[in-house]
Amino acid sequence: MQTITSNPPKFVRWALLVGIVVILNVFFSVVLALAYPAPVYENYCPQVNIVPTDAPSCGAQGGAWTTYVSDPMAPSAVDATSPKTAGYCDMYATCQKPYQAANDQHALYAFVLMVGLGVIALVAGFMPLGSSIVSSGLSYGGVVALIIGSSEYWGTAGNWIRLAIATVGLVALLYIGWKHFKD
Repeated sequence: MQTITSNPPKFVRWALLVGIVVILNVFFSVVLALAYPAPVYENYCPQVNIVPTDAPSCGAQGGAWTTYVSDPMAPSAVDATSPKTAGYCDMYATCQKPYQAANDQHALYAFVLMVGLGVIALVAGFMPLGSSIVSSGLSYGGVVALIIGSSEYWGTAGNWIRLAIATVGLVALLYIGWKHFKD
């Protein structure tokens, strides 16, 4: 029977470290999904089976009618067998805005939650836990959570908010580096 040594091989240590980082962020993602589920597109824009072919019926079903503009470069001979429509009905034009607003709000809340969880993991990583691998895994996992949270909100955030996120992240990491890693 083999006994566990106190100093396992480096590849085992790295595997455990990477495992902690990955599973910690999977855990954070599940917490986010349970705490604040993402909006479902079909709840805002239900699937349309029959697309209206005229403006009154389009508006009655919640769509937005767009009239075709005639093309002066089009050939004068038109196929008489093709159906003639004066435009098209965009059934998703009106429902897309509320969905996008709900999605933007979700991105903000997801950012706040992931950054909060990442900071907690980072702080826990600097506490004496008795295992350098666990501490390192929590620290790296916290940094990955900060990256994930920021990247999910990055497209929604304005330039000033992006600058603030980048500045706070940079200052925090530099502070931690200077404070805890003195050469």
